[in-house]
Amino acid sequence: MNLHEIVSKALEAVREKRVKLYVFRPSNRKLWIVVGRHGYYMVLPDSGYCTCSDFFFRVISGEKPTCYHLAAVKKAREEKTYSIIEKEDRQYRKIINGSLKERGSSE
Repeated sequence: MNLHEIVSKALEAVREKRVKLYVFRPSNRKLWIVVGRHGYYMVLPDSGYCTCSDFFFRVISGEKPTCYHLAAVKKAREEKTYSIIEKEDRQYRKIINGSLKERGSSE
């Protein structure tokens, strides 16, 4: 997948409202999630990290510059076009664990 295809898939994810910002209360902790074709992926945009298998197998090896989930969060932040989902702090661990379990699926 070249950069043009990555950007195209990222724009599609933003258009389809698959970029979510979870805000946990009362701590105000934030977590970015992108809903992919095969699961939910946790994205840490400021660290340049994603839980998708594409990130682990292609981005880390240098085969690709980024995954489309990271590009989608970047674009959604720039345009302020993401869904905000508020949850209680006690739900944070459950959401993190659910996202990380999906890591094994390919995108």
